[in-house]
Amino acid sequence: MKAVVTINLLLLILHASITPVEAASSSPRLPGLSTISEADIREYAIAFVNMSTSPGLEGATLTVDNDRRQSDQWRSSLGFNAEFTLKNHIFNGYWGMAIVGGRLEDTIELIADNGKPVALDITRDVVGLRGSLGLSFPIDKYFKLRPFMSLILSHLQSDLILDDQLVQDYNLPTNRIKATAEMWSGVGTLEALYNRWYGNYQLEVSAQYQLNYTDSFSEDNPILDTQVWNDAAQFNVMFTGPTRLSSAGRPWRWNTYANYVNFLSTNKTALGYDSYLEVGVGLDWEMNIKPLDWFGWQYLGIKAGVIGGENIEGYSVGLTAR
Repeated sequence: MKAVVTINLLLLILHASITPVEAASSSPRLPGLSTISEADIREYAIAFVNMSTSPGLEGATLTVDNDRRQSDQWRSSLGFNAEFTLKNHIFNGYWGMAIVGGRLEDTIELIADNGKPVALDITRDVVGLRGSLGLSFPIDKYFKLRPFMSLILSHLQSDLILDDQLVQDYNLPTNRIKATAEMWSGVGTLEALYNRWYGNYQLEVSAQYQLNYTDSFSEDNPILDTQVWNDAAQFNVMFTGPTRLSSAGRPWRWNTYANYVNFLSTNKTALGYDSYLEVGVGLDWEMNIKPLDWFGWQYLGIKAGVIGGENIEGYSVGLTAR
């Protein structure tokens, strides 16, 4: 029975992605595994999925380094967004689709209930498909509001390797536990966009608030079935200018940008951070194509940026489409 309880608890940790709560310097050790509550599990179980499917990065590698946690994370997305004309209305429609994915490799140090230190090596992979539909309201020639809804279907696969000491102390049948979960998320987003030209230079500013409900289903352990609400905010500034380069008769433009993302209601212990700032530069090839009024591309480009925050650093590189 002790082994079964421990395996269930470790499965909870596997999906929870929780970092240990550090004791005060006068405390003899960290709290034991059993101090992790079911409320913690329900709050943290899908933090990685929500992080991976939230707005912000086309492709990035992140490193988290705390006293008792080291993480390497990557996330990426491939997709597009476009407005389409609604006849006899002052507003346009808006839609988008994307394939998103991510991977997290975590090493977490904890204290077992018998007082001995243990280490957990956890790998998580997530892949998802996101579809969005909404409206775009022009307020004036510079400013627009864009409310839209998104549906995200995700698959999470986790692989946990236990410390040999933990296996020995609890007489566990295996040192490796695999688990999967299917998830769907309904996301409501309100985006404000400001766009203005100054001669050949362009300023783009956007602010976004996202409210996310996610439901997960796992056949490995029913207690891992989870329902979570969370929210996030994003602020982006981009400034672009002309270059002397052109391809196929179309010009290239340089850009510099800053992007701040805050996972407002996600506890920092879930991923080791709750916000980050990305700054970078890029080159965009001006296309301005919109066949059938449904699919539009203004620019194709490349970018490179650096990412920073409390306990987190990384970089972002890749192709962009907007």
